[in-house]
Amino acid sequence: MLAPDRLALPPDRHGYLARVLRALDGRRIAGAGVTALLLSLGVLVSPSLLDFFSPAEIAVAWLEHLAELGVLAAGLLLVYTLLDEALPRSMPLRLAALCALLFLSATGLALLLYAYYAHGFSHLPPPLRLLSDALHFGLPAVFLVVVADLHQRSLRADSAAHAAELARVQQDQGEAEQQLALLQAQIEPHFLFNVLGNVRRLYRTRPQEGAGAIDSLMRYLRSVMPQVRNANGSLGDEMGLVRAYLELYRIRMGARLTFAIESDPALQDLPFPPMLAMTLVENAIKHGLEPAGGGHVLVRTRCSRELLEVEVIDDGLGFGGAASSGTGMGLVNVRRQLAARYGNRGRLALTAVQPRGARAAISLPLDVLPGATPRAPEVQPA
Repeated sequence: MLAPDRLALPPDRHGYLARVLRALDGRRIAGAGVTALLLSLGVLVSPSLLDFFSPAEIAVAWLEHLAELGVLAAGLLLVYTLLDEALPRSMPLRLAALCALLFLSATGLALLLYAYYAHGFSHLPPPLRLLSDALHFGLPAVFLVVVADLHQRSLRADSAAHAAELARVQQDQGEAEQQLALLQAQIEPHFLFNVLGNVRRLYRTRPQEGAGAIDSLMRYLRSVMPQVRNANGSLGDEMGLVRAYLELYRIRMGARLTFAIESDPALQDLPFPPMLAMTLVENAIKHGLEPAGGGHVLVRTRCSRELLEVEVIDDGLGFGGAASSGTGMGLVNVRRQLAARYGNRGRLALTAVQPRGARAAISLPLDVLPGATPRAPEVQPA
Protein backbone atom coordinates (compact mmCIF):
# COMPACT_ATOMS: atom_id res chain seq x y z
CA MET A 1 0.00 0.00 0.00
CA LEU A 2 1.23 3.47 -0.82
CA ALA A 3 2.00 5.88 1.97
CA PRO A 4 -0.51 8.73 2.40
CA ASP A 5 1.94 11.28 1.03
CA ARG A 6 2.37 9.20 -2.15
CA LEU A 7 -1.31 9.07 -3.05
CA ALA A 8 -2.26 10.64 -6.41
CA LEU A 9 -4.27 13.62 -5.16
CA PRO A 10 -4.89 17.04 -6.71
CA PRO A 11 -2.17 19.63 -5.99
CA ASP A 12 -4.27 21.20 -3.23
CA ARG A 13 -4.81 17.82 -1.62
CA HIS A 14 -5.63 19.08 1.86
CA GLY A 15 -8.25 21.46 0.49
CA TYR A 16 -9.54 18.71 -1.78
CA LEU A 17 -9.96 16.23 1.08
CA ALA A 18 -11.62 18.91 3.19
CA ARG A 19 -14.12 19.59 0.38
CA VAL A 20 -14.82 15.86 0.04
CA LEU A 21 -15.48 15.53 3.77
CA ARG A 22 -17.78 18.56 3.71
CA ALA A 23 -19.66 17.17 0.71
CA LEU A 24 -20.30 13.85 2.48
CA ASP A 25 -23.01 15.41 4.61
CA GLY A 26 -26.08 13.84 6.11
CA ARG A 27 -28.29 14.60 3.12
CA ARG A 28 -26.11 12.68 0.67
CA ILE A 29 -25.69 9.72 3.03
CA ALA A 30 -29.42 9.66 3.74
CA GLY A 31 -30.23 9.79 0.02
CA ALA A 32 -27.92 6.87 -0.72
CA GLY A 33 -29.40 4.88 2.18
CA VAL A 34 -33.00 5.48 1.13
CA THR A 35 -32.17 4.48 -2.46
CA ALA A 36 -30.56 1.22 -1.27
CA LEU A 37 -33.57 0.51 0.93
CA LEU A 38 -36.04 1.04 -1.91
CA LEU A 39 -34.03 -1.18 -4.28
CA SER A 40 -33.83 -3.92 -1.64
CA LEU A 41 -37.62 -4.14 -1.45
CA GLY A 42 -37.60 -5.64 -4.93
CA VAL A 43 -36.90 -9.10 -3.51
CA LEU A 44 -40.13 -8.99 -1.51
CA VAL A 45 -42.57 -8.36 -4.36
CA SER A 46 -42.73 -11.97 -5.63
CA PRO A 47 -46.27 -13.31 -4.84
CA SER A 48 -45.06 -16.95 -4.50
CA LEU A 49 -42.20 -16.16 -2.17
CA LEU A 50 -43.97 -17.54 0.91
CA ASP A 51 -44.67 -20.80 -0.90
CA PHE A 52 -41.00 -21.73 -0.87
CA PHE A 53 -39.45 -19.81 2.07
CA SER A 54 -40.40 -19.10 5.63
CA PRO A 55 -40.77 -15.50 6.89
CA ALA A 56 -37.49 -15.85 8.80
CA GLU A 57 -35.63 -16.98 5.70
CA ILE A 58 -37.14 -14.14 3.70
CA ALA A 59 -36.08 -11.63 6.35
CA VAL A 60 -32.52 -12.97 6.44
CA ALA A 61 -32.28 -12.94 2.63
CA TRP A 62 -33.66 -9.40 2.52
CA LEU A 63 -31.17 -8.18 5.13
CA GLU A 64 -28.31 -9.77 3.21
CA HIS A 65 -29.48 -8.10 0.00
CA LEU A 66 -29.86 -4.79 1.81
CA ALA A 67 -26.31 -5.12 3.14
CA GLU A 68 -25.01 -5.75 -0.38
CA LEU A 69 -26.85 -2.73 -1.71
CA GLY A 70 -25.63 -0.67 1.23
CA VAL A 71 -22.02 -1.51 0.41
CA LEU A 72 -22.58 -0.65 -3.25
CA ALA A 73 -24.37 2.58 -2.35
CA ALA A 74 -21.55 3.61 0.01
CA GLY A 75 -18.95 2.86 -2.63
CA LEU A 76 -20.78 4.74 -5.36
CA LEU A 77 -21.42 7.66 -3.03
CA LEU A 78 -17.73 7.90 -2.20
CA VAL A 79 -16.74 7.61 -5.88
CA TYR A 80 -19.27 10.27 -6.91
CA THR A 81 -18.12 12.69 -4.20
CA LEU A 82 -14.45 12.23 -5.13
CA LEU A 83 -15.19 12.79 -8.81
CA ASP A 84 -17.56 15.69 -8.21
CA GLU A 85 -14.95 17.59 -6.20
CA ALA A 86 -12.10 16.70 -8.60
CA LEU A 87 -13.67 17.58 -11.96
CA PRO A 88 -13.59 21.35 -12.75
CA ARG A 89 -16.99 23.03 -12.71
CA SER A 90 -16.28 24.64 -16.09
CA MET A 91 -15.30 21.35 -17.74
CA PRO A 92 -17.17 20.71 -21.02
CA LEU A 93 -19.63 17.80 -20.82
CA ARG A 94 -18.91 17.51 -17.12
CA LEU A 95 -22.22 15.83 -16.30
CA ALA A 96 -21.81 13.25 -19.09
CA ALA A 97 -18.28 12.42 -17.94
CA LEU A 98 -19.42 12.15 -14.33
CA CYS A 99 -22.26 9.76 -15.25
CA ALA A 100 -19.99 7.61 -17.45
CA LEU A 101 -17.35 7.29 -14.73
CA LEU A 102 -20.01 6.51 -12.15
CA PHE A 103 -21.46 3.75 -14.32
CA LEU A 104 -17.98 2.25 -14.83
CA SER A 105 -17.53 2.35 -11.07
CA ALA A 106 -20.84 0.53 -10.60
CA THR A 107 -19.63 -2.16 -13.02
CA GLY A 108 -16.38 -2.52 -11.12
CA LEU A 109 -18.13 -2.77 -7.76
CA ALA A 110 -20.51 -5.45 -9.10
CA LEU A 111 -17.49 -7.38 -10.39
CA LEU A 112 -15.83 -7.16 -6.97
CA LEU A 113 -19.01 -8.32 -5.28
CA TYR A 114 -19.18 -11.41 -7.51
CA ALA A 115 -15.50 -12.11 -6.89
CA TYR A 116 -16.14 -11.91 -3.14
CA TYR A 117 -18.87 -14.57 -3.25
CA ALA A 118 -16.95 -16.76 -5.76
CA HIS A 119 -13.69 -16.45 -3.74
CA GLY A 120 -11.86 -15.16 -6.77
CA PHE A 121 -12.25 -14.07 -10.36
CA SER A 122 -12.23 -17.58 -11.89
CA HIS A 123 -15.97 -18.22 -11.58
CA LEU A 124 -17.60 -14.96 -12.69
CA PRO A 125 -21.05 -14.76 -14.34
CA PRO A 126 -21.44 -14.24 -18.08
CA PRO A 127 -20.76 -10.69 -19.35
CA LEU A 128 -24.47 -10.06 -20.05
CA ARG A 129 -25.38 -10.94 -16.48
CA LEU A 130 -22.62 -8.69 -15.21
CA LEU A 131 -23.86 -5.85 -17.46
CA SER A 132 -27.44 -6.39 -16.24
CA ASP A 133 -26.37 -6.11 -12.60
CA ALA A 134 -24.24 -3.06 -13.40
CA LEU A 135 -27.31 -1.41 -14.95
CA HIS A 136 -29.40 -2.42 -11.96
CA PHE A 137 -26.97 -0.75 -9.57
CA GLY A 138 -25.63 2.06 -11.77
CA LEU A 139 -28.75 3.52 -13.36
CA PRO A 140 -30.31 4.65 -10.05
CA ALA A 141 -27.00 6.28 -9.15
CA VAL A 142 -26.80 8.05 -12.52
CA PHE A 143 -30.42 9.19 -12.15
CA LEU A 144 -29.68 10.68 -8.72
CA VAL A 145 -26.59 12.44 -10.09
CA VAL A 146 -28.62 14.02 -12.90
CA VAL A 147 -31.30 15.15 -10.42
CA ALA A 148 -28.63 16.60 -8.10
CA ASP A 149 -26.96 18.44 -11.01
CA LEU A 150 -30.27 19.93 -12.16
CA HIS A 151 -31.00 20.98 -8.59
CA GLN A 152 -27.61 22.69 -8.27
CA ARG A 153 -28.09 24.48 -11.58
CA SER A 154 -31.49 25.66 -10.44
CA LEU A 155 -29.99 26.98 -7.21
CA ARG A 156 -27.24 28.78 -9.12
CA ALA A 157 -29.77 30.30 -11.53
CA ASP A 158 -31.93 31.46 -8.61
CA SER A 159 -28.87 32.90 -6.90
CA ALA A 160 -27.80 34.75 -10.05
CA ALA A 161 -31.32 36.11 -10.56
CA HIS A 162 -31.45 37.22 -6.94
CA ALA A 163 -28.05 38.91 -7.24
CA ALA A 164 -29.14 40.68 -10.45
CA GLU A 165 -32.35 41.86 -8.81
CA LEU A 166 -30.43 43.06 -5.76
CA ALA A 167 -27.98 44.93 -8.01
CA ARG A 168 -30.89 46.55 -9.88
CA VAL A 169 -32.53 47.62 -6.62
CA GLN A 170 -29.23 49.03 -5.35
CA GLN A 171 -28.75 50.89 -8.64
CA ASP A 172 -32.25 52.36 -8.43
CA GLN A 173 -31.66 53.31 -4.81
CA GLY A 174 -28.31 54.87 -5.68
CA GLU A 175 -29.85 56.89 -8.50
CA ALA A 176 -32.65 58.06 -6.21
CA GLU A 177 -30.15 59.09 -3.53
CA GLN A 178 -28.06 60.91 -6.11
CA GLN A 179 -31.06 62.74 -7.51
CA LEU A 180 -32.09 63.82 -4.02
CA ALA A 181 -28.56 64.92 -3.17
CA LEU A 182 -28.26 66.86 -6.42
CA LEU A 183 -31.65 68.47 -5.92
CA GLN A 184 -30.61 69.59 -2.44
CA ALA A 185 -27.31 70.88 -3.82
CA GLN A 186 -28.81 72.76 -6.78
CA ILE A 187 -31.75 74.33 -4.96
CA GLU A 188 -30.15 74.80 -1.57
CA PRO A 189 -31.58 77.72 0.41
CA HIS A 190 -28.47 79.86 0.75
CA PHE A 191 -27.85 79.66 -3.02
CA LEU A 192 -31.38 80.85 -3.81
CA PHE A 193 -31.25 83.48 -1.07
CA ASN A 194 -28.04 84.90 -2.52
CA VAL A 195 -29.56 84.95 -6.02
CA LEU A 196 -32.75 86.62 -4.80
CA GLY A 197 -30.69 89.13 -2.83
CA ASN A 198 -28.78 90.00 -5.98
CA VAL A 199 -32.07 90.30 -7.89
CA ARG A 200 -33.43 92.72 -5.29
CA ARG A 201 -30.25 94.80 -5.46
CA LEU A 202 -30.39 94.86 -9.26
CA TYR A 203 -34.02 96.00 -9.25
CA ARG A 204 -33.06 98.94 -7.05
CA THR A 205 -30.12 100.01 -9.17
CA ARG A 206 -30.60 98.46 -12.63
CA PRO A 207 -34.22 97.26 -13.08
CA GLN A 208 -33.62 95.89 -16.58
CA GLU A 209 -30.84 93.60 -15.38
CA GLY A 210 -33.02 92.55 -12.44
CA ALA A 211 -35.74 91.41 -14.84
CA GLY A 212 -33.16 89.43 -16.80
CA ALA A 213 -32.00 87.80 -13.57
CA ILE A 214 -35.57 86.68 -12.82
CA ASP A 215 -35.79 85.18 -16.31
CA SER A 216 -32.52 83.28 -15.72
CA LEU A 217 -33.82 81.93 -12.40
CA MET A 218 -37.03 80.72 -14.04
CA ARG A 219 -35.09 79.02 -16.85
CA TYR A 220 -32.86 77.31 -14.31
CA LEU A 221 -35.75 75.98 -12.23
CA ARG A 222 -37.61 74.80 -15.34
CA SER A 223 -34.45 72.94 -16.43
CA VAL A 224 -33.43 71.40 -13.13
CA MET A 225 -36.77 69.98 -11.97
CA PRO A 226 -37.44 67.64 -14.93
CA GLN A 227 -33.80 66.53 -14.93
CA VAL A 228 -33.94 65.48 -11.27
CA ARG A 229 -37.13 63.43 -11.80
CA ASN A 230 -35.98 61.82 -15.05
CA ALA A 231 -33.74 58.71 -14.99
CA ASN A 232 -32.80 59.18 -18.66
CA GLY A 233 -32.00 62.26 -20.67
CA SER A 234 -30.21 63.63 -23.70
CA LEU A 235 -27.02 65.58 -24.17
CA GLY A 236 -29.06 68.56 -25.34
CA ASP A 237 -31.09 68.56 -22.11
CA GLU A 238 -27.91 68.40 -20.05
CA MET A 239 -26.29 71.29 -21.94
CA GLY A 240 -29.45 73.37 -21.48
CA LEU A 241 -29.30 72.74 -17.73
CA VAL A 242 -25.59 73.61 -17.63
CA ARG A 243 -26.19 76.90 -19.47
CA ALA A 244 -29.07 77.84 -17.15
CA TYR A 245 -26.95 77.09 -14.09
CA LEU A 246 -23.99 79.14 -15.33
CA GLU A 247 -26.20 82.09 -16.27
CA LEU A 248 -27.79 82.01 -12.85
CA TYR A 249 -24.45 81.77 -11.08
CA ARG A 250 -23.17 84.73 -13.08
CA ILE A 251 -25.81 86.82 -11.29
CA ARG A 252 -23.92 86.16 -8.07
CA MET A 253 -20.41 86.56 -9.44
CA GLY A 254 -21.02 89.16 -12.12
CA ALA A 255 -18.07 89.88 -14.41
CA ARG A 256 -15.88 87.62 -12.31
CA LEU A 257 -17.44 84.58 -14.05
CA THR A 258 -17.22 83.90 -17.78
CA PHE A 259 -18.09 80.69 -19.56
CA ALA A 260 -18.37 79.09 -22.97
CA ILE A 261 -20.18 75.97 -24.17
CA GLU A 262 -18.83 74.16 -27.23
CA SER A 263 -21.36 71.54 -28.29
CA ASP A 264 -22.15 70.11 -31.72
CA PRO A 265 -25.92 70.40 -32.39
CA ALA A 266 -25.78 67.05 -34.18
CA LEU A 267 -25.07 65.38 -30.84
CA GLN A 268 -27.89 66.89 -28.81
CA ASP A 269 -30.19 63.86 -29.14
CA LEU A 270 -27.61 61.37 -27.95
CA PRO A 271 -28.60 59.71 -24.65
CA PHE A 272 -26.81 61.13 -21.63
CA PRO A 273 -27.41 60.42 -17.92
CA PRO A 274 -28.97 63.47 -16.27
CA MET A 275 -27.07 65.70 -13.87
CA LEU A 276 -23.60 64.22 -14.52
CA ALA A 277 -22.11 67.16 -16.47
CA MET A 278 -24.05 69.46 -14.13
CA THR A 279 -22.17 67.98 -11.19
CA LEU A 280 -18.80 68.64 -12.86
CA VAL A 281 -19.72 72.27 -13.53
CA GLU A 282 -20.90 72.79 -9.98
CA ASN A 283 -17.69 71.23 -8.69
CA ALA A 284 -15.57 73.52 -10.90
CA ILE A 285 -17.27 76.68 -9.62
CA LYS A 286 -17.50 75.81 -5.93
CA HIS A 287 -14.00 74.33 -5.56
CA GLY A 288 -12.13 76.13 -8.31
CA LEU A 289 -13.49 79.55 -9.29
CA GLU A 290 -15.16 80.81 -6.11
CA PRO A 291 -12.05 80.30 -3.91
CA ALA A 292 -9.96 81.96 -6.65
CA GLY A 293 -12.28 84.97 -6.85
CA GLY A 294 -13.55 84.15 -10.34
CA GLY A 295 -12.46 82.74 -13.65
CA HIS A 296 -13.56 80.99 -16.82
CA VAL A 297 -15.41 77.69 -17.36
CA LEU A 298 -15.33 75.84 -20.68
CA VAL A 299 -17.82 73.01 -21.29
CA ARG A 300 -17.02 70.99 -24.41
CA THR A 301 -18.56 67.89 -26.00
CA ARG A 302 -16.81 65.64 -28.51
CA CYS A 303 -17.80 62.39 -30.17
CA SER A 304 -15.78 59.70 -31.90
CA ARG A 305 -17.10 56.51 -33.47
CA GLU A 306 -17.33 54.78 -30.11
CA LEU A 307 -17.07 57.38 -27.34
CA LEU A 308 -18.92 60.50 -26.31
CA GLU A 309 -16.81 62.82 -24.18
CA VAL A 310 -18.02 65.76 -22.10
CA GLU A 311 -15.30 67.80 -20.42
CA VAL A 312 -15.40 70.74 -18.02
CA ILE A 313 -12.26 72.90 -17.85
CA ASP A 314 -11.75 75.76 -15.42
CA ASP A 315 -8.86 78.09 -14.60
CA GLY A 316 -9.50 78.15 -10.87
CA LEU A 317 -7.23 77.06 -8.06
CA GLY A 318 -7.04 73.48 -9.28
CA PHE A 319 -6.78 70.32 -7.22
CA GLY A 320 -5.75 70.94 -3.65
CA GLY A 321 -5.59 74.70 -4.16
CA ALA A 322 -8.08 75.46 -1.40
CA ALA A 323 -9.55 73.69 1.58
CA SER A 324 -12.73 71.90 0.49
CA SER A 325 -15.97 72.54 2.36
CA GLY A 326 -17.84 69.80 0.51
CA THR A 327 -18.33 66.12 1.26
CA GLY A 328 -16.83 64.89 -2.00
CA MET A 329 -19.98 62.90 -2.73
CA GLY A 330 -20.61 64.65 -6.05
CA LEU A 331 -17.75 62.95 -7.92
CA VAL A 332 -18.36 59.70 -6.03
CA ASN A 333 -21.96 59.69 -7.26
CA VAL A 334 -20.79 60.36 -10.82
CA ARG A 335 -18.49 57.33 -10.69
CA ARG A 336 -21.27 55.19 -9.21
CA GLN A 337 -23.65 56.19 -11.97
CA LEU A 338 -21.08 55.43 -14.66
CA ALA A 339 -20.25 52.04 -13.13
CA ALA A 340 -23.92 51.11 -12.75
CA ARG A 341 -24.86 52.11 -16.30
CA TYR A 342 -21.73 51.23 -18.30
CA GLY A 343 -19.50 49.03 -16.13
CA ASN A 344 -15.81 49.69 -16.77
CA ARG A 345 -16.57 51.32 -20.14
CA GLY A 346 -17.78 54.58 -18.60
CA ARG A 347 -14.99 56.72 -17.15
CA LEU A 348 -14.46 59.92 -15.19
CA ALA A 349 -10.97 61.42 -15.63
CA LEU A 350 -9.60 64.27 -13.49
CA THR A 351 -6.42 66.07 -14.60
CA ALA A 352 -4.64 69.28 -13.70
CA VAL A 353 -4.41 72.18 -16.16
CA GLN A 354 -1.33 74.39 -16.51
CA PRO A 355 -0.59 77.00 -15.33
CA ARG A 356 -3.56 76.46 -13.02
CA GLY A 357 -7.01 74.93 -13.12
CA ALA A 358 -8.58 71.53 -13.51
CA ARG A 359 -10.17 69.34 -16.18
CA ALA A 360 -12.92 66.80 -15.50
CA ALA A 361 -14.03 64.59 -18.41
CA ILE A 362 -16.76 61.96 -18.71
CA SER A 363 -16.36 59.31 -21.44
CA LEU A 364 -19.37 57.19 -22.40
CA PRO A 365 -19.52 54.24 -24.85
CA LEU A 366 -22.13 55.73 -27.16
CA ASP A 367 -22.50 55.53 -30.92
CA VAL A 368 -23.31 58.48 -33.17
CA LEU A 369 -27.00 58.63 -34.07
CA PRO A 370 -27.86 56.99 -37.40
CA GLY A 371 -27.24 59.45 -40.23
CA ALA A 372 -25.65 62.04 -37.95
CA THR A 373 -22.12 63.15 -38.83
CA PRO A 374 -20.37 65.18 -36.15
CA ARG A 375 -19.43 68.62 -37.38
CA ALA A 376 -16.82 70.96 -36.03
CA PRO A 377 -18.05 72.25 -32.66
CA GLU A 378 -19.78 75.62 -32.64
CA VAL A 379 -18.53 77.92 -29.90
CA GLN A 380 -21.41 79.55 -28.04
CA PRO A 381 -19.86 82.44 -26.12
CA ALA A 382 -21.35 83.58 -22.85
